[in-house]
Amino acid sequence: MSLRLRIGSLVAAAVLISPLLPATAAPPPSATTPDAAATAGTTAPGPTTVGSLRTNSLTNPLGIAPGAPRLSWQLDSSRRGAAQTKYEVHVASTAAKTADPDIWSSGVVTDDRSVDVAYAGPALTPYTQYFWQVRVWDDTGTASAWSPVATFETANLKPEDWQGDWIGADSQPGAEWTDYTIDADVTLTKDALGFFFRGRGGNGYMWQLNQENDARPLLRPHVKLATGYSLLGEIPLNGVNLKQRNHLKITVAGHTITTWINNTQVDQRDRSDHDAPGLVGFRTNGVEAGVVHTLKVTNAAGKQLIDTAFPSGDQTFPDGTVLPTGGLEVKGTTDLWLPGKAVPVFRKNITLPKRIAKARMYAAAQGIYELSLNGQKVGDQHLAPGWTDYAHRIQSQSYDVTKLITKGSNTIGAELANGWFAGNVAMFGSNKYGSQTALSAQLRVTYTDGTTDVFATDSSWETAPGAVQAADLLNGETYDARKTPTDWTPVQIRPSATSKLAQQTDQPVRVTGELQAKAIASPTPGVYLYDLGQNMVGVGNFKLTGTPGQTVKIRYGEVLNPDGTLYTDNLRSAKATDRYTFATSGPETYQPRFTFHGFRYIELSGLPTAPPASAITGVVMGTDGAKTSSFTTNSALVNKLHSNIVWGQRGNFLSIPTDTPARDERMGWTGDINVFARTAVYNLDSQAFLTKWLQDLRDSQAANGAYASVAPTVPNSFDGGLGNAGWADAGVNVPWTLWQAYGDTSVISQHYDSMRRYVDYLVASSNGLIRGGGDYGDWLNLDDPTPGDLIGTSFIAKGSRQLSQMAAAIGNQADAAKYQKVYEDTKAAFQARFVAADGTVGTDSQTGYILAFTNDLVPTDKVTAAGDHFANTILRRDTHLSTGFLGVDGLLPVLTKIGRSDLAYKLLQNTSYPSWGYEIGKGATTVWERWNSINPDGTFNDVGMNSFNHYAYGAVGEWMYRSLAGVSAAEPGYRKALIAPTPGSGIDSSDYRYQTPYGEIASRWKGTTEYGLTLDVTVPANTTATVRIPAPNIGAVTESGNPLTGADHVSNVVDEGSTVAMTVASGTYRFVVEPAPIRLSVTGSPAAGEPGSTATLTAVVKNRSTAPVTGKLEVTVPEGWTAPTTESVTLAPGTQTTVTARIAVPVAVNAGAVSFGVKFLDAVAPAIGFTVNESLEPGNAIDYVDLGVMASESAHSLTAAPSSGTTVEAGRTRRYAGMFVPGAWFEFNLGITAGQPFVMRLVETYDKAQTKDYEVLVNGKVVKHRVISSPGAGLQTYQFVVDDPTLLTSQTVRVRIQHNATASGYDPSIADVWSLPTP
Repeated sequence: MSLRLRIGSLVAAAVLISPLLPATAAPPPSATTPDAAATAGTTAPGPTTVGSLRTNSLTNPLGIAPGAPRLSWQLDSSRRGAAQTKYEVHVASTAAKTADPDIWSSGVVTDDRSVDVAYAGPALTPYTQYFWQVRVWDDTGTASAWSPVATFETANLKPEDWQGDWIGADSQPGAEWTDYTIDADVTLTKDALGFFFRGRGGNGYMWQLNQENDARPLLRPHVKLATGYSLLGEIPLNGVNLKQRNHLKITVAGHTITTWINNTQVDQRDRSDHDAPGLVGFRTNGVEAGVVHTLKVTNAAGKQLIDTAFPSGDQTFPDGTVLPTGGLEVKGTTDLWLPGKAVPVFRKNITLPKRIAKARMYAAAQGIYELSLNGQKVGDQHLAPGWTDYAHRIQSQSYDVTKLITKGSNTIGAELANGWFAGNVAMFGSNKYGSQTALSAQLRVTYTDGTTDVFATDSSWETAPGAVQAADLLNGETYDARKTPTDWTPVQIRPSATSKLAQQTDQPVRVTGELQAKAIASPTPGVYLYDLGQNMVGVGNFKLTGTPGQTVKIRYGEVLNPDGTLYTDNLRSAKATDRYTFATSGPETYQPRFTFHGFRYIELSGLPTAPPASAITGVVMGTDGAKTSSFTTNSALVNKLHSNIVWGQRGNFLSIPTDTPARDERMGWTGDINVFARTAVYNLDSQAFLTKWLQDLRDSQAANGAYASVAPTVPNSFDGGLGNAGWADAGVNVPWTLWQAYGDTSVISQHYDSMRRYVDYLVASSNGLIRGGGDYGDWLNLDDPTPGDLIGTSFIAKGSRQLSQMAAAIGNQADAAKYQKVYEDTKAAFQARFVAADGTVGTDSQTGYILAFTNDLVPTDKVTAAGDHFANTILRRDTHLSTGFLGVDGLLPVLTKIGRSDLAYKLLQNTSYPSWGYEIGKGATTVWERWNSINPDGTFNDVGMNSFNHYAYGAVGEWMYRSLAGVSAAEPGYRKALIAPTPGSGIDSSDYRYQTPYGEIASRWKGTTEYGLTLDVTVPANTTATVRIPAPNIGAVTESGNPLTGADHVSNVVDEGSTVAMTVASGTYRFVVEPAPIRLSVTGSPAAGEPGSTATLTAVVKNRSTAPVTGKLEVTVPEGWTAPTTESVTLAPGTQTTVTARIAVPVAVNAGAVSFGVKFLDAVAPAIGFTVNESLEPGNAIDYVDLGVMASESAHSLTAAPSSGTTVEAGRTRRYAGMFVPGAWFEFNLGITAGQPFVMRLVETYDKAQTKDYEVLVNGKVVKHRVISSPGAGLQTYQFVVDDPTLLTSQTVRVRIQHNATASGYDPSIADVWSLPTP
């Protein structure tokens, strides 16, 4: 590509990727009185209609947050240029009163704003329904009809508005679990196994059998408290081999605990830490494992509490693993407790004396709940109230239950499971927020006479154990259909948590779809497998037949083992197992309600025959953000990638943005959503969901301003580390992304002080604005690490610039200027520290360039060189990526920014490892956590961290929608859009539609610039768009058959060189680009060669125009090469010719991959690759020094500085000069042909990515100053010519390799040196 075209592409592409500037503020609205002809209900319908009314970004929400609601609507018109000039909003107490509102009328407001218009009426009152509608005047002055009526409702607006005690059930063990004896036969299979006793709320005593050292078996008693474990001592078990079967006996009587091994007392001690009744269980951690063969627990009264040999199918510990031959296997990181009491059911019988007008139920819980009225489920949401940091806030939900109750007797019901509050959270165990679940609810009934009754939770409610015997989000649900609530007792009143209540402001978790199962072969008798065809999140629905008391076991997994069995090792300690016990011999239906799983495959066991596939359905669950886009291309691969991205988002957006929905983690990792947010807002309505999560993030913020790496954090267990670069920065990038996508400045205002404190923390924790990267860096990169301080510094720049823009958007100009200066100063510091004179960034890693270009940190005069270096990081990996999490979102956008969309398209469509296509080739239906979750040989990667549903690498979607499809926001919220598709090789059609806050925008293109391109565009009413289309000139483009200069509602047409840009009003358009007049195709031969050889480019040039053309082939070559010259040729219309160009490979050159650019007039061919080979066994060598080999060094009279030494590196012997020693050196004799110039070839070694800066001297004169960055471990070969006659007078020269005078970078490390004759 020529320099002119390269710069033109960079200018055009910069518009696509540079952070967007805030929208211009609207003028202050003015209200006037409507004239008589335009009063409500009398205006004749006009051509513009109004609909899609939303309040706080939601449709008819119940229970909005306190404060003035934000009202939005959309215009619809079939004509071009439809826009709003005025609006009028009415808010009333009933739908019938909206024509003459009794609460608020905005009056006619002269304003074009139709999104997030603030309600300005009287203060809202709690538990009130409001009705509203709007009409608009369009650009012709015509008033629309009034919109359909929409609603919003308040719930409690402050804590004192809430009615309802916090009730619970007695979940603690009974008195029979106070004093008892444990008898167990046990075998250690790896290191250690712990026995819990007197455990309640996750705490208790833990006696560990330990044999990490076979020569030193131990009993290690512990006390577990909320603060962690305390070791009480280590008792040697002399003569005992714990890796054989042994009998353990523990008696706890009052304060005295006595322990026997094989009937020999080994310990007795008095402890008073846990005197209350408590259960038993087992513990292992990490690689620890053991088998409990038998277990008997007998209390002081002689009652047997447990007596089992763990036969196959035993459910004493439902979350455990019973071996086929018997015995309970305990391994990995797990706390395996005996189940406590069943999930409690609550009820309250009430009488409603009058006819009902409306009824609302409000509820919240410490735990997860489900409500019912008269036996029918309340609402359609699941896992309420969702996950928050319950120490700070608990979400409450509102339900319309008018149709579920009647005059007379009614029954309110509820069930309450542990959920996130008291159940297992990630790998950190249970009871992280508390051990006692609680529910608070109120039913508010309004009668037709206008009076209201409130029925709230209080001491009159009753509770009983239900059919759900155990429920855990990670481990699954156990349901016994035989057990119905019968033993009703009064509830317990829990401490109030009402002060922590906050209305749920995002969409709830709902069922969002269903998938039908397909039966597949199972290699295990009695075990039946089913395939849903898609890795999904939710539960199964089962219509099964068994016998009373029979139990079916249901397991879930993402993939299958090579032998066809269910693969679950990657779930770690999560059991992901449901169990159902039949009550009858007839068909029964079961669907778990208090758990969720990530899975594609379902395994059933415990039934004599396999149920038909029609009996099994995958029930898809997630936060119910509406699907906002559709995307299809002619590429099945790209379409599948889009599907994988969307399914991954659907599964991981469940109450919080999780990192994986399957294993024992499921946390809100900030790094994942930081890179994925800009893709997320394209696929699903993410506004309310991510706004809610930002509150979770604020709850995690430390006093110094640092954000945690997970939100919510896990109390007293895990926050992921504070202030980690690329992770914590989600606290700025996510609100910036929401602002860009939705135009919502309220999220900026809510989050502003938090962001300001975080950016100030970044500056304060830096050293001259250079800041470390923290714990994670470019997570899971492929042997291409990026320096931590480069990462940390780039995120100071990113965060400060984004904060500056957001400050300006809310009118804080002082902060806008302040943080823009922080950005400029950080940019200068970054350039001074990380950008080399030749344009190399950092250690030449892919992510280093991505972060630099994304944040505009590359100096203007080095953009082209840095871009070439970045492209080479991809080319030298055979056009493959190596980025981790922090580079993946910017990888393809930066390639487009530097004018290398050709490489972006290749990376997108690669099918070999590593690539998105590789995953698809291995059967992926969601995006993986690792590029190689399944290795090329079919084996699985490390079970410790190997999710098959992990959306971070799906961040490529943003480029697919923004650049390939061509849709993005030119102003925040799409008040003005940018439609700028960038077609590329392999994709010749794209159809993309996206629901903006103003309505649907569409970009549908087909063809290529070379053969002709059609672009169909839809711009929603009340907006405009810039359309940028690849075209050689304005005359080559028509709109609906008309020249652009005369097209309706097309203006500001600009020829940008390789593109044509214009402004269009709302409406539908068809642009057609005539085929390029010149077609150019080029091949190169050979594909590789030694220095001094020649490469030949053969170009076929075809003139497809109706006029003669004259031009010549132009070839661009790497720096230091000589571009070939070609003769000018003239082509008559419709003719073609072949032109060749010969490129001489320089003698002084680095070995490796290079590329050549070729153009003829405006026709540009894809880059032609070539590899420079420099043999490590040259046949024409004059002399050879094998450094690191004593005999060779001695033969060449080598001497060296004291810091120099030899080792083997990158597979070859080598000599290094010495790190951190200015001028460190070694030198040796090298034979030459006297009087003749010669070539010196050297081989460098690297043990990792690094930059070297050193000199090569011959007879005391510097002949080469070498500055080179290597992407990783390996070899780098280069050569140069020595032709100074004064150095060639003898048969031998003295060569010195010398580190630079300041010892910056790494010292030279040379394996081999040859002298060769010049070609």
